[in-house]
Amino acid sequence: MPFLAGYAWGRTVLLAETPKETRKNRGICGAKTRQGTPCKAPPVWDIAVDKAINGRCKLHGGLSTGPLTEEGREAIRASNKRRVKEN
Repeated sequence: MPFLAGYAWGRTVLLAETPKETRKNRGICGAKTRQGTPCKAPPVWDIAVDKAINGRCKLHGGLSTGPLTEEGREAIRASNKRRVKEN
């Protein structure tokens, strides 16, 4: 199994394997920008399964996953109830 050294978050990291899909073959975000053209940024990539998370870049929703646990969902519900009562 070959190791690949990379640079992320200000430090050198080792990846267990080389990515199976090359960066230029990963596609583009494609979201409509304010100018009306498609976004050309690469989508957020999940290295574990070697595919795009949802096809969007970090600026157009690729990193927003919402609450993943029941505790997180309850916190959002409570926050939304407080906001409704304030208005």
